Amino acid sequence: MVVLVAWALVLPAAAAPALAPLGAPAPGPGAHAAHAALATRPRGFMRPLPAPPAPVGRPDRVVYGYLPYWNYGPEDVPWSHLTHLAVFNVDLEADGTLSDTSRWTSVAAEAVSLGHAAGVKVHLCITSFDDDVMNAVLGSPSRRAVTIDALADLVGEYGADGVNVDFEGLPVARRNDLVTFVTDLRARVGEVWLATPAVDWSDAWDYPALAAASDGLFIMGYAYHYTGGGAGPNSPLSAGDLWSRWALDWTVADYLATGAPADKIVLGLPSYGQEWPVADATSVPATTTDSGWSVVYTEAVADAAVYGRSYDVGSDTPWYAASSTRQAWYDDADSLSVKMEWAVDAGLAGFGFWAIGYDGNDPVFWAAVDAASHPPGDTGEGTTDSGDTGAGDTDLEDTDRPRRAPKAQIVAEAAGCGCAAPSAGSGGGALGIGVALLALARRTNRGDRTSRGNQ
Repeated sequence: MVVLVAWALVLPAAAAPALAPLGAPAPGPGAHAAHAALATRPRGFMRPLPAPPAPVGRPDRVVYGYLPYWNYGPEDVPWSHLTHLAVFNVDLEADGTLSDTSRWTSVAAEAVSLGHAAGVKVHLCITSFDDDVMNAVLGSPSRRAVTIDALADLVGEYGADGVNVDFEGLPVARRNDLVTFVTDLRARVGEVWLATPAVDWSDAWDYPALAAASDGLFIMGYAYHYTGGGAGPNSPLSAGDLWSRWALDWTVADYLATGAPADKIVLGLPSYGQEWPVADATSVPATTTDSGWSVVYTEAVADAAVYGRSYDVGSDTPWYAASSTRQAWYDDADSLSVKMEWAVDAGLAGFGFWAIGYDGNDPVFWAAVDAASHPPGDTGEGTTDSGDTGAGDTDLEDTDRPRRAPKAQIVAEAAGCGCAAPSAGSGGGALGIGVALLALARRTNRGDRTSRGNQ
């Protein structure tokens, strides 16, 4: 018998970014860097994981997962539910060489064998969370070449499908150099995907050029509220009445406003949450009294069952009070269903997760993924709750089932137009209008964005 034990990631506190507004992702490296800072196995997990139920067939949308080196192994991956897997990570050094390559070489053969047998593309993930390193390598053609040669050797040796580039805190001076790096790398390794920020504070990321040069952009759609900031939803779909404008709908509209095509965008979602010490855990928003910590999906779902699950309709995020002075925000299968279906409705290439294994191969989680990756009739319209008009809903209520906002309304609100949602049947036009309005706002607010540092 396999015993699953819930566990949490206790992470170093992130410093609050200068000038970053409350409820917005911090400039600089984010959740991937914070989780990688553990550098050890988390406590209390058991292997092997049970296999989730088989899907109805291969996904009709991209389902992209990251497998961290400290977590589980290739044999624990729910391969039949995925289309792509990034093995995290090897690290970039200032001279262009790679370190920690054993994190790849120790599992690559098995990952590629199992992945290809399931029809999944396997990528090597290269990381850099250091702006000095990115400046040194991306700004030097010779050092870029050293990196590309090393990556091509590692990918080719194991017959993998390409590389995932996870550079966080990109310096604005390296905006064009990153496009060059991705273009040259793709010519050598086949596929290149990038992890990209929820908010580009300094205009360091050329989304349309990177989309054209790569196979796809994985938006890190989490840490909108992070452990060193205020308590609130980790991955809000929209702002609602309580939160800042930065949310998944704003982020996707921001990408589209730059000209990045929807079919090159994957919405990254979290299989973890955040817990904070707060003055009053029943208050939303709550006032934090210290830095928080990350809580993985398995533990958050188990704790919510014990302490009582509440649901913030405005952001489509569940939360719970673990005590009178501890508050946690997380995503479960219901809230993730809303966000996955929204990504499909918005015409994105698909969705994905940081990180594989945090969910413990929960059958409810993967059934939700399976449903979202096989949209009914493949019409792009997704599904809605039947028979529920939303009457009587408030922004905060205890409920067993999320309530979805229409796509047109979400995009219009993300653009900040203050207009009513268009009527049914006008979704495409509403998306275009919302994106156009956001593009105008983006240009108007450029000075504000560039004052906040790197993301």
